[in-house]
Amino acid sequence: MFDKNKMLELVRAEDEAYFRGDLVLSLPEGSYNSEEMWSILMGMFKTSIAIEDEMRRHFESLPGLDQTHMFDALCESGVRNPEWWFNVLLADREPLPEGVFD
Repeated sequence: MFDKNKMLELVRAEDEAYFRGDLVLSLPEGSYNSEEMWSILMGMFKTSIAIEDEMRRHFESLPGLDQTHMFDALCESGVRNPEWWFNVLLADREPLPEGVFD
């Protein structure tokens, strides 16, 4: 089942992570040390993966025919290309284990 509040929280966290990444690029070199930049980069990566994992969980919870219709609609939406949707929703990929980047 789709949890709208969880997805909104994940999107907010991703927006915040990418904002922090933009700050790194906009400030003079040396404003962040390598550990801070690594932490920001991992925050960006983790939040994007969490969103993809949540989309996949929701997609997999749909009945087969609904999955087909959803996949077709997403591919036709113009948001990303069909290959991206396939890789996120249908390709065999296990979610990353907790703490993999800690």
